[in-house]
Amino acid sequence: MKSLFKPLTFFLLLFLCFSTLVFAQKSLQEIAELNDNKWDKLVKNYRNYSNSIDQLQGLLNEELLAEENLPNPKKIGVLSMQVWDYSVTNSSKVAQTTVYQKNFLTPEGSNLVADHFLETILPIFQDQFQAKGIALVEPSEFLTDEEKRKIYEEGGSRIETSGLVKTLGSITSFLYNSKTGEGSVAASGYEFYPISVVTMSTDFKAPATLGLLVEDLDLDAVLILSVGVSLVRNGRTMVLHEIEAGIVGPIDDDQSKEYKGRIGAGMMNLYRDGLNYSSVMLEVEPFEIAKINKSEGAIEEWQLDGLDEVSERMAADLIRGMEKFITLDKSKD
Repeated sequence: MKSLFKPLTFFLLLFLCFSTLVFAQKSLQEIAELNDNKWDKLVKNYRNYSNSIDQLQGLLNEELLAEENLPNPKKIGVLSMQVWDYSVTNSSKVAQTTVYQKNFLTPEGSNLVADHFLETILPIFQDQFQAKGIALVEPSEFLTDEEKRKIYEEGGSRIETSGLVKTLGSITSFLYNSKTGEGSVAASGYEFYPISVVTMSTDFKAPATLGLLVEDLDLDAVLILSVGVSLVRNGRTMVLHEIEAGIVGPIDDDQSKEYKGRIGAGMMNLYRDGLNYSSVMLEVEPFEIAKINKSEGAIEEWQLDGLDEVSERMAADLIRGMEKFITLDKSKD
């Protein structure tokens, strides 16, 4: 029996590696057709996160928030639909010279990609939210005067992140102070907000600063949509890295009550300004979603079959996560 151990171990590892390769998703259609168990392993959603519920429960426990004032959004503004460009600069040696080849999306190209995804994703999200009695409204609908328009246009500069996120490298620095992200732009009619859904779902300061902005815009909450892509094969192919959606909103706390002089007071007071209500993150090993004609600077062929089904499943998860947040339900169902 002992002599069979190493061969069996080898074949088991080989099988696991082969299985991983077999089931690696190569298209949105394959992801759309995943069974619930595999979907939940691939997509980070309310089954993976419960921090916001703990934060909300803490506000209730300290009587800084009354139960009747728990979030229950009916009007959610679509804050941004943005593209994050994760393309890299390639280098090669020619004689004694290093040649650098940049293949970032142009701002116009990024805008085109954002618009293309938005036209599929947003109507599906709006239908599912409407079925729950929640209106998803675009900037053209919630920017009803010049004051709100100015708040929205300048809102990105108001977003702050915690010290931990800054230590790891802020999204703002990623976008503006490095060559990475040159093609990161929002869809037409939207502002680019230099903050990712991942940061909103894991940080505590970012949702707080955004929560205050939401109040100034007279909304109950905001939805952030984003898509991560990059160019490969010398700019002839676009691959997908991620699709993300997150809802952030304010907290209707009892402002007459001060909370200070104890450990964690600063963080608790940030929770009072805003929290992440729900988030869904589809992160994949990059696969092709478009062929590009470099000479014309145009998309030659989109490969987005299955995006509508993926959007439906993400919207359902996002809504379910928000419902569980509102009811303080940390179960995985």
